[in-house]
Amino acid sequence: MDEVNKEVKKFYRSRADRFIGGVCGGLGEYFNIDANLFRILFVVFTFIGGMGLILYVASLIIVPENPSQEVETKRSEKDKTVLWALLFIILGVALLFRQFGFYEYFRFWNIPWGTIWAFFLIGIGLLLIFSSNKNAKNSEEGQTDRFNLPDIKKLYRSRENRMLAGVCGGIGEYFNIDPSIVRLLWVLGSVASVGLGILVYVVLIFVFPEKSQNEEAI
Repeated sequence: MDEVNKEVKKFYRSRADRFIGGVCGGLGEYFNIDANLFRILFVVFTFIGGMGLILYVASLIIVPENPSQEVETKRSEKDKTVLWALLFIILGVALLFRQFGFYEYFRFWNIPWGTIWAFFLIGIGLLLIFSSNKNAKNSEEGQTDRFNLPDIKKLYRSRENRMLAGVCGGIGEYFNIDPSIVRLLWVLGSVASVGLGILVYVVLIFVFPEKSQNEEAI
């Protein structure tokens, strides 16, 4: 049970490294990478179908600020100049790509998101069947006690880490990752698949049981 309950590394918006809302600074702190790389990626993805802007706004809503950090100190002029220089270069390259028709061949909307969601649902279904069958076999004739076989970890809707019904929180707890990251990936898939992710979310509300108080205490 210690592995199940081990502390999950949290993703916060940075208060110390920020230009707008601290999203890129928080990503840099989470992955221990220069935050400017994420700023560049957000700009690039904004020009490719507008997904960068959508994800940034979603992050402002979903991801909380880091409560343990002090408010940012004033940035040096050198830092600002370097960032703006990089952004201008990216914008110039993006405009060149547009002139050559690059965006006609690479758009998030062209990715087969329906297939991706289908494989996701198949994987969830197989996981539920496997865990159900395994626990049933372990419980037959007291096999769990006789052979000291552990119970299989189950998927639940979270009671603590939730913004709507706890689906993303439950998936985050199951795979031991911050639910904020799961929510952002869900937003990406939902927007790019024109709302299909919302339908999948509603389905999983009925498929995943809510974690009980007893389970929460274990």
